Amino acid sequence: MFDKAMLLHKSGRFSKAGDLFLKLSKLFANERAQSKASSYVMSSNYFKMCARRAGEDSVETKGLLEKALGYIKQALELESYWAEYLENGAKIEIYIHQTFGCEASYNGKSWSTHCYKVSRALGLPGISPGMTERLECSICGKDPMLCEHVAGQVYDGHLALNVARDIEFDHVSIVDEPMQKETYVLPEPLTAEKLEQILPSKLADEVIAGRKPLTCKDLLNSIRRNGLHGIGWSK
Repeated sequence: MFDKAMLLHKSGRFSKAGDLFLKLSKLFANERAQSKASSYVMSSNYFKMCARRAGEDSVETKGLLEKALGYIKQALELESYWAEYLENGAKIEIYIHQTFGCEASYNGKSWSTHCYKVSRALGLPGISPGMTERLECSICGKDPMLCEHVAGQVYDGHLALNVARDIEFDHVSIVDEPMQKETYVLPEPLTAEKLEQILPSKLADEVIAGRKPLTCKDLLNSIRRNGLHGIGWSK
């Protein structure tokens, strides 16, 4: 049934493929962890088929993909470091971010973004934490220097990684290019007055009125258009 579902998916028959993945999710649903994880993945595939049928960039598509991602995360709670699940989850996250952008949070007074791409576009510095840690292999739990598994390789479906344990932070450095690409200084929150200054008027009105969320794509477009730079969104 799974092979048939995949063939239907490849041929663009998303509705029928989704129906088969939904049936598979029910077949796999039992108390065994591995089987239950497979059930979650089949449910994820069902919502991905629904998203493919809905179109590439609709609001409905985003919601369906977020549901698909949620099921992948549940599968990983049962089957940690399963390579296929990690890969599928990463692909969905990247697609959502590139297509729709991440949403800024709103506390009733201002909007805050935690998107590293926005910080990088504003020219803000990165953060490099200094720490001590103990590493263990995700496959066997041993010290990676003393086991036979190679980080980045797949063994019986599981991805070998060097997992940090017993982390103790020592200091934080401000650097131009952090090794961890998603750790940057965050810009100041944006008030309604500031949104009116940097966003197109129609978009600013919609965001302030709550008819549309503020996304990182909106902010990146404004940074490029207005030549903004720095933590305070200045020119």
